[in-house]
Amino acid sequence: MVVSKRKSRNFGLDLVKVLACILVICLHSLTPTSLVVKNNIFNSSVYYSGTIAIPIFFMASSYFVLNKKDISFYYVLRRVVDIFFIIVGWVLVYSICQLIVKHRFIFLEELKGTAFVTTSSNHFYHFWFFWALIFMLIISPLLWYILHNNFKRYLFLTFILTLICVGVDISLHLDNSINIQNIPQVFRIYLYIEYYLLGGLIGNLRFIKIKEYVKEHIMIISFSAIFLYFIVIIYSIWNRNVIHWYYAEANYGNILVIFTSVLILIIFSVLNPKNKKLIEFIIPATMGIYMRFSLIS
Repeated sequence: MVVSKRKSRNFGLDLVKVLACILVICLHSLTPTSLVVKNNIFNSSVYYSGTIAIPIFFMASSYFVLNKKDISFYYVLRRVVDIFFIIVGWVLVYSICQLIVKHRFIFLEELKGTAFVTTSSNHFYHFWFFWALIFMLIISPLLWYILHNNFKRYLFLTFILTLICVGVDISLHLDNSINIQNIPQVFRIYLYIEYYLLGGLIGNLRFIKIKEYVKEHIMIISFSAIFLYFIVIIYSIWNRNVIHWYYAEANYGNILVIFTSVLILIIFSVLNPKNKKLIEFIIPATMGIYMRFSLIS
């Protein structure tokens, strides 16, 4: 019996990726260092509501990638090449437009700005996410091997990465904030490995009992997740003045953000949304929205 693609597809995860895409718009539409955001609680809340977007994107990706039956070299290469051409293609088109309008060909400068800048001073600054995703795809066969052949070692690795993230987060409150800020986002690899490991863990069959428990108590756990989500926003607004770092990326390694992001992903992974056709229609556009907002943010 052949199972249809629609029946085997997890529409709950598709839905959470749509949510994450909306939250990315919140991140890219507002500048947290501007007075209109800093001096306005509503605008600040809208901006920091997007804090969980990047963690969700990484976990949703590894949820499937690390739980495939096998990861071939061809699969990794194809995915990496696809993402690389997205980066180069958008930068090239923009550079050609600049050449026509302003008679300046700035391809190399803009390409460098996709990964090697620490502030949002470049049109394609937000493309760091794609470089980080490429790195995670490259090491995904190793993580897949550990997950499927030595689960205890995988759990230990996840525990160690969690400790590293929390340790770095604590150091931000001990006058280490400026040192971490000076590291371009794409090179904060410990964060992305952490969320990639967590996504792979949530999608694994060994995690099924926890997901069944969440499904049985979906209402109370959902309300708990919503409450924690608001706490994340409140904490982020408070924390920006403590560590003197206004961007949401400062909180990616915070244990509250990690736990809340994981809980939200688990909840959506067990959901069975009704509007499946609408989700199927929207989901292909999510990455396009992410890319377009890098040009207007």
